[in-house]
Amino acid sequence: MKLICLNIWGGKIYEPLMKFVREQAESTDIFCFQEVFRSPRKDVETSNGTRIHMLDEFATALPDFNYVFHPVISGVDNSGPVDFEIEMGQAEFVKKSIPIVSSGEAPIYSPEDDGSFDTYEFMPRNLGYFRITRANKQLTLINIHGLTHKSDNKLDNPERLEQSRAIKEFAVQACLPAGREKGDVIICGDFNILPEAESIITFSDLFTDLIKKYGIQTTRSRISPWYGTPNEMKFSDYAFASPGIEITDFKVPDVEISDHLPLIIEFR
Repeated sequence: MKLICLNIWGGKIYEPLMKFVREQAESTDIFCFQEVFRSPRKDVETSNGTRIHMLDEFATALPDFNYVFHPVISGVDNSGPVDFEIEMGQAEFVKKSIPIVSSGEAPIYSPEDDGSFDTYEFMPRNLGYFRITRANKQLTLINIHGLTHKSDNKLDNPERLEQSRAIKEFAVQACLPAGREKGDVIICGDFNILPEAESIITFSDLFTDLIKKYGIQTTRSRISPWYGTPNEMKFSDYAFASPGIEITDFKVPDVEISDHLPLIIEFR
């Protein structure tokens, strides 16, 4: 099977992104996207560079896929609050030949706030997941978009440590016996954390860190606003696999379709 994971930057680099997705669709079984927007507003396509109908645009571009959407934040585009109805979240597109057994979301960070946000800092975060059956075993795919922080050095803080604890706990539960067989798990997405942080290292005792195993040098693209500056941070995105999954290939191609690079996992 082939899985592509990507933070799409709200569809800001729209034409190259859609070209990439269409080209990959025939050989790909699963897409896991972050920063996907949807809105009932019909009179505009973009808001401050954000494609506000990306979920529908992906659905049109991927007619052979079913999708699951996990909204987590409302009332903002990629620049901040707006005065119209809009939601952002994670989305997974799964080939129609692969039945989705179940899907849902679970909170991984819940701030104590009245719901009024000026930026993405400390906004609520969830994990999106869906389950399929592969080789007579349950496979849970977990799609992450982690919280940002005003520092933002992408290192440990109490909120990120709690986020990782919640993700790991959910993933471990997904590995518990399902019928007579244990389940497998893949966790992927934009964690907004550097690899040396305990918030990332904590996964390595139970899951294979594919970024580390394959010696990936960066998950951020050259069109990131921080590329080549003193504030550049080369990592944000990760993929972890439970021991029962055989990874046959993993790569992070240098393509300019977002400020993040796609993670491409082939496994069986």
